[in-house]
Amino acid sequence: MGINFIARRLLLAIPTLLGVAIMVFVLGFLSPGDPALTALGMTSEGNTSFDAAQLEQTRHKLGLDQPGYARFAFWLGGALTGDLGRSYVQPYQVSDLIGRAMPVTLALITATMLVAIAIGIPLGIVSAVFQGRAADYLARIIAILGVSTPTFWLGLILLLLFAYTFPIFPINGSFESDGPKVLVLPVLAIATHPAALIARMMRASMLEVLGEDYIRTAFAKGLPAFRVVMRHALRNAISPVVTVVGLQFGNLIGAAVAIEYIFALPGLGTLMVQSIYAKDLLVIQGVALVISMVFIAANLVVDLLYTALDPRLGS
Repeated sequence: MGINFIARRLLLAIPTLLGVAIMVFVLGFLSPGDPALTALGMTSEGNTSFDAAQLEQTRHKLGLDQPGYARFAFWLGGALTGDLGRSYVQPYQVSDLIGRAMPVTLALITATMLVAIAIGIPLGIVSAVFQGRAADYLARIIAILGVSTPTFWLGLILLLLFAYTFPIFPINGSFESDGPKVLVLPVLAIATHPAALIARMMRASMLEVLGEDYIRTAFAKGLPAFRVVMRHALRNAISPVVTVVGLQFGNLIGAAVAIEYIFALPGLGTLMVQSIYAKDLLVIQGVALVISMVFIAANLVVDLLYTALDPRLGS
């Protein structure tokens, strides 16, 4: 594994990011409505306190009177230098809004993935080692329930039980006032699905490895079962699980959109939803671009872990 391997992966990310940027811009460009109306404070009932001249002046100031290709080229050029533009609705730069929301989302999905790994891998190992026994059936039932339960529904149930009925956790707290407690319920709501997927993949991979000749030989030599499973079988069974973890890390950003909104967490998901309602196109484009970069970074980390586990893949 070397610099050339990483450079190849980064070069492959460029057309992906460009495609995302084009797709998001086109969807925003074709969507109904005029962002200039939102910038001027037009209400949902259509009440206005401005005239046509002010509207045209605002459209010119925001560059909305330019052709689509010119607007895209200007935005893309700014994005390459870190300038994602200025919000149409809020008096802030898009990069500032994303900078405030990003730590919340990263903390949420990182904690969620750590919890999912801590639950899913041991659950899958136990299920494989005790195949056909009570522990295996119980682990499989838990995994099925985790995969089948909608994230947003579980989030609402947890909110109802442990924030309203039993006020153990804050409803819409903040890191400054409540600390990590604000993440407990959102993390539990999101972690069930990836934990179940990791457990199922871990079980299938571990069962395959446990059937190999060298594992049977290790057992025949009288090596302790725990040592055989954890030192020999796990290393070879973990590779497919790494793929699931990487993909789920990217998918968690999508789940975070609903959960952040339900729990009033000021992350990228909440920022995206609010911007869609307000038709704040530059914020939408910026958030989508950043989410894509996080997804690509997660896949790069997966590739690096793969090559660490099997150096032949990086050659």
